[in-house]
Amino acid sequence: MIPEQVDPKTKSDAEKQLFRRLNLLEDDAWSHALHSLNLAEHRWKRVGEIDFLLIGEKGIFVLEVKGGKVACENGTWKYTNRYGRTTTKRASPFSQARSAMFAMQERLEKSVDGRLVDRTVFGHAVVFPDQEFDLESVEWDPEMVIDKRQLDRPDGLARSINRLAAYWREKPGRRDRRLGPDDIDQYLQALRPDYDVVPTLQRLAESADEEIAALTERQYAALDAAGRNERVVYEGGAGTGKTMLAAELCRRWTRAGERVLFTCQSPVIAAHVSRQPGLEGVVALPMSTVTEEDGPFDVLVVDEAQDVANVADLLQLDAVLKGGLQDGRWYLFLDSNNQRGLIGSYEQEGMDHLLATRPALFTLNDNCRNTATIVSEVTRITGADIGVSTAGVGPRVEVQQVADSKVAGREAGKLLDRLVQEGVSPDDIMLLSPLPLGQSSFAHLPGKWSQRIEALDVNSWLSRPQSRLGFATISSFKGLESRFVVVADLAPPNDEASPSPELYVGMTRARVGLFVFMNASASPHSSQGDE
Repeated sequence: MIPEQVDPKTKSDAEKQLFRRLNLLEDDAWSHALHSLNLAEHRWKRVGEIDFLLIGEKGIFVLEVKGGKVACENGTWKYTNRYGRTTTKRASPFSQARSAMFAMQERLEKSVDGRLVDRTVFGHAVVFPDQEFDLESVEWDPEMVIDKRQLDRPDGLARSINRLAAYWREKPGRRDRRLGPDDIDQYLQALRPDYDVVPTLQRLAESADEEIAALTERQYAALDAAGRNERVVYEGGAGTGKTMLAAELCRRWTRAGERVLFTCQSPVIAAHVSRQPGLEGVVALPMSTVTEEDGPFDVLVVDEAQDVANVADLLQLDAVLKGGLQDGRWYLFLDSNNQRGLIGSYEQEGMDHLLATRPALFTLNDNCRNTATIVSEVTRITGADIGVSTAGVGPRVEVQQVADSKVAGREAGKLLDRLVQEGVSPDDIMLLSPLPLGQSSFAHLPGKWSQRIEALDVNSWLSRPQSRLGFATISSFKGLESRFVVVADLAPPNDEASPSPELYVGMTRARVGLFVFMNASASPHSSQGDE
């Protein structure tokens, strides 16, 4: 089933009923059922929707679902729901299913191998879960009807859809090709982006609009892995969508009725996740506040897990999870190669304890945050592998060496003037330093800018005025991102020492524009905490 649980916003009891029946279907001829597939292109509607799309070796079939009582009088269709309300339509449910099928077929002809489409069996039917549908018409054949009488028989659903497939296979046109696993994967890759999108963490709780991101094929697989394994360690560099995927896992397990704990070291990220759509039922806590009284939890999701991979924190998590870390259901997202030691604590003993439970290991390689330009520059300067960018090519990364913090502050002021003149809103700009604001280069910004700085906390992150810049220490901004990032107070890397975690984390926070001031007089910094 795609998605794995029915969306709570689904109002149709008939669709929910069919979802449950399909979920229990055991027939090797049918591999996938997609629920509520949106069609951006339709012959006569601005937007079309397919209630269910079945895909298997026998072909691809559209199922239109009509619950309640359905009747047709003098060419007018009447639909009566369980509350007794009746609506009328001129178009029959069979014509709805047919037009959706053709719209989908035309869409696929543009996105997959045309020879595959030409040989694939396509068909449609209407499902009436609540009544025995005995109307007859030249518009449809009995094989295109799946009603309550059929569904209530043993193996009734399997028999009905197999009869449907045989009916459409006999139609003229030589569409007789059986679909293999590679064929089905090709169709799924074309179809899933039409509906399987998730809210990103840039969506603010107060906003009326949800910012959504289409998942990459590898990220689909990451979410699917959680459905097949009770414990998974996800390893990925900055920008690979770890926090977004962690939040989506919380959303999906909550929909399934499980009690979920989301935790990380950052109070800002924990609070931000708790305010995301669909996560109202998730308990989101910074690691420092998790106590045994908060449990027990059915599912544990940890973001930035390299910060809690130590014996003390793992014992605390073990105490709140049903079955503990040994037998419980948990999902950890971490970047153990490049972000260790900035905040929290990473101990090899703790990591060995986790790996001893034999979790599935999954690597995230698609960088969906940083432009290809930023990825290339981060790799050049730090030597870190942060994946392959899927965000396109962006503006040139600007790296400037300055003599001291006063010069950096003056040059940063000129940069801010230029960005605003070019149309960048100040609230899209984040200033980052390993030092607290008063000790950083940004304390030397010209007055018109220094007076417009908003230090990072939960409220400023969610609702910073458009006229104000953001500021955060690099350690406190780990796991977050901004369209434009200005980094200062870092020493230039040299051949004798590997680049500091601050340099790596600071540079990888930018989605579009990145500007770095390397201070020749700066020395490597240790973590400054969440000041």
